[in-house]
Amino acid sequence: MTGSARTRLLALALGAGVVVGGCYSFAEPSFHPGNQRDLLQTVILRGIEVTDPIPGQTACDDPELVGNALYFTARMPGEEEYRDVYVHTYREKSWAGSAEEVDGCEDSYAAANPDAEIIRLDIPVYRILGADWSEELTEELTKALEEAAEAGKQG
Repeated sequence: MTGSARTRLLALALGAGVVVGGCYSFAEPSFHPGNQRDLLQTVILRGIEVTDPIPGQTACDDPELVGNALYFTARMPGEEEYRDVYVHTYREKSWAGSAEEVDGCEDSYAAANPDAEIIRLDIPVYRILGADWSEELTEELTKALEEAAEAGKQG
């Protein structure tokens, strides 16, 4: 299966999840604003090609981060290589205090990838990191995070 076919299948699967999830979202606001489903949907809608999403996969061996982690690979159309993207999602009330634990994970990831440029984005309610992202990928991931976080506040 080609990368674009996988991306379309992922988009369809996410779309179905959004429709089903929408049936239950009218009673009260999201308990976890900006959740992983919302983030992936926003990333894909921004034109970023996504493969291999794995909930619970972190960039380090910290079991405390597994419950709020999401891993996927991403690239912009026309780029040759997919890049690692590790997302840690937090509730708004705990986001400010989460920097230190992700700092440790970032240090471990950097040590495991000594020749890579490690990139980290901190946008409430997300902390996201990866290596060797292009400028365009970094910009689009930033916009996607901001959009997903804002949408989570409204839901």
